[in-house]
Amino acid sequence: MTASSTIRQILSSEQGLLPYLHHQLATDEFADFRPQFGFHAEESFTDVKGDHASQLQTTLSISLKFSIIVDPHLGADDAMILALEFQEMIDNCLVEWSQKNTQLLSPVTQIKGVFGRLEEVRYHGGFLPGFLIERQFRLSYKTSTATTDKSNSSGNELYKPGEIVPESGLYELTGPRGGNKGQEVTATKGEPFPPTPEPGMHYRLVTPTKHKNS
Repeated sequence: MTASSTIRQILSSEQGLLPYLHHQLATDEFADFRPQFGFHAEESFTDVKGDHASQLQTTLSISLKFSIIVDPHLGADDAMILALEFQEMIDNCLVEWSQKNTQLLSPVTQIKGVFGRLEEVRYHGGFLPGFLIERQFRLSYKTSTATTDKSNSSGNELYKPGEIVPESGLYELTGPRGGNKGQEVTATKGEPFPPTPEPGMHYRLVTPTKHKNS
């Protein structure tokens, strides 16, 4: 499974974060806040090396920006208390969702953010008193694993320079963060992979060599 397809599953699938938030915000529990939200996500990759495997780990840095509406007759202190209540409810939802998502390496444990002041917030073409609340957190999951035992090779496995080629074929070069570098080499089974142009690069099988039946 590619990183992009995993990201779509985590964010947009039926059990993903965004549908989950839309569902939660539509419940009676959040109705009085009349919340709206947008999001921004950035991904980064880390090559985590172990005794028997090299694991490509992806981290999504998520930024959620909520706007909520409060009763205009409330005083500033009471309005602030309601906004803090909303923030706590959202944080609890994020942690609960992450605890149930089996694709994540670990649930959300730290949520940061910016808490705005009471101001006029855009709402359905107009403006009403409310708050802008931003929540920031990270989601980490495994993208692919390259094991030192290559008896069951697949196109998702990554190989380092000097490792023995498990299967003859065409291999693409990937960058330190897992991206395709647009370069390919032909490698022969049983021979070592050649040095890469840059440190931290890997090889990934693209097309195995086809053997003719005699």
